[in-house]
Amino acid sequence: MLNHLTRRTLLVGTVAAVVLAGCSSETSLPDGALGDPNSGTLTFWDNNAGPDRTPLYEELIRRFEAANPGIDIEYVGLPSDSAQQKYQTALAGGSAPDLGIVSTAYLAPLVAQNAVIPLDDFVAASPQKDEYDPKIIESAKESGGGQNLYGLPYTSNNATLWYRADWFDEAGIAPPDTWDEFYSAAQELTDKDAGRYGFTIRGGAGSIYPLLQYMFASTGITNFFDGDTSTVNRPDMVDAIERFAALYDVDTPTADVNNGFPQMVASFGGGSVAMMQHNLGSLSNHEKALGDKVGAVALPVADNGVRTVMTDPFPSYTIFKSSKHQAAAWKFLEFMTSPDSQAYWNENVGQIPVNTVARSAPSFQNMPSVQAAQAVLDDPKTVLVTPPDYLAAFGKIVQVQMLGEWQKVLIGQLSAQDFADDFADKLDRAKAKYDARQGK
Repeated sequence: MLNHLTRRTLLVGTVAAVVLAGCSSETSLPDGALGDPNSGTLTFWDNNAGPDRTPLYEELIRRFEAANPGIDIEYVGLPSDSAQQKYQTALAGGSAPDLGIVSTAYLAPLVAQNAVIPLDDFVAASPQKDEYDPKIIESAKESGGGQNLYGLPYTSNNATLWYRADWFDEAGIAPPDTWDEFYSAAQELTDKDAGRYGFTIRGGAGSIYPLLQYMFASTGITNFFDGDTSTVNRPDMVDAIERFAALYDVDTPTADVNNGFPQMVASFGGGSVAMMQHNLGSLSNHEKALGDKVGAVALPVADNGVRTVMTDPFPSYTIFKSSKHQAAAWKFLEFMTSPDSQAYWNENVGQIPVNTVARSAPSFQNMPSVQAAQAVLDDPKTVLVTPPDYLAAFGKIVQVQMLGEWQKVLIGQLSAQDFADDFADKLDRAKAKYDARQGK
């Protein structure tokens, strides 16, 4: 059992004494790649800039430029909450960057605008082609519409069940491997008189995505759609929603109905709750608050034995069609997804490299959260469920339209069945519009 987390040492500014596969003066390119692969000034946009991650990109860019003196990378950091709009504004004004990081959650509109180039031929020509996780590459294709790879993912940020290892030890119970064990632990570790709750359930901003991840993980359903019909209102999905919502205000704090990530992580780190569901990206928050008192496991397997993982949106490297330096841009992307670059970036943020060779780096052996999630991802029986980001309305449905409805379910004003039926109807109509535009 992978339990307690260990503190990591930030590696910013420390240059590994390695020779990276993608940093030599030669690279493999498909026919028709624009520009000189060994020279040019490239503008690179980061869609989630900040004090934790910007230094990582700056260090990798420094390494790349040292090995490729003919290429200059101009880094531009964007705030995550406005990055999508800034890309659209740049496209409208004819000032798109040469390359950038784009979430698969908003990749499809760029594909529809013919703003980014397919990367399939570049990947096929690369000596690293067999190192990229095929499940993640396929999922990234599905996010963009299913035909081509328009964004090359570089990290996987799986949903994780974080737990107070010290509380579990005190109670003499093991971290949950099944959903029955999860619900039992939530009940056993709740002591309202002591201000302790077994779980914190997300009811506020950003709650629908983790709800969907729970729904697929607990039912073992492997697709968002069965033909033209959404699966989110199948009977077992409704049962899962009902059981999950029943935790609210019984084994969870009352305030959870309005809580988003900041409030959840504060409750967890502050000693109010025993478990919370969030992706690997919150590792640093938990380490700072709890040190080795926190543990992590993957979301439990479904009762039918099927392990389904609904993916978080992948941050992906894209090359814009307007760039005159596509060959040099690919060379940079190949470098950024090489084993050593992948290990460096992901070990500092506590996430899973898409380059499978990088996963054997010693640093990951000391990260139980990554090890637990990686074991699931590496299991050939695991099925990745890709959210239908290619649907124009999907973002609005999950971010806005269903949020208030989920809160009504939590406080008993709406049944799980009505919630699921409404959700399914919105998804079905969005898919029908998409299929009509595709001529299906």
